[in-house]
Amino acid sequence: MKEKSLALKLLELRQSHDLTQKQLCESLNIGRSTYSYFETGSRIPDLETLLLIARYYHVSLDELVTGAFSDDNPRKDSAECSDIQILHHLKSKNIPVDYVMELTKADFDFLKDYKDLTDENKAEMQYLMNYKLRKQLK
Repeated sequence: MKEKSLALKLLELRQSHDLTQKQLCESLNIGRSTYSYFETGSRIPDLETLLLIARYYHVSLDELVTGAFSDDNPRKDSAECSDIQILHHLKSKNIPVDYVMELTKADFDFLKDYKDLTDENKAEMQYLMNYKLRKQLK
């Protein structure tokens, strides 16, 4: 990936949406100085940030990275906007997106069942899991 071409794409997208860096950064919860580095090509955004920016502009990650932009790109429904909220939530809880991406359906089913437990049963499950993890490491 060429830094300058991505930087130029980020600048063009922001300007085409008539946004200041401050406005965009507030919407994405990104530091303005950090974003400024992206637009100058001094730094390359990580994957999570690229996904966040792509979702914000309603473009695919491929469109963002390769520059195959289309002005007639239809706006996505509000379900995709919730993806940005999910990323913000994960960031606020210090949960790496990579961890979530590795989860299987069985993992999600387990987490759903865990959430339905009483506090007492959750504490017991946590104790049991810690016990099993310690035993596995031996």
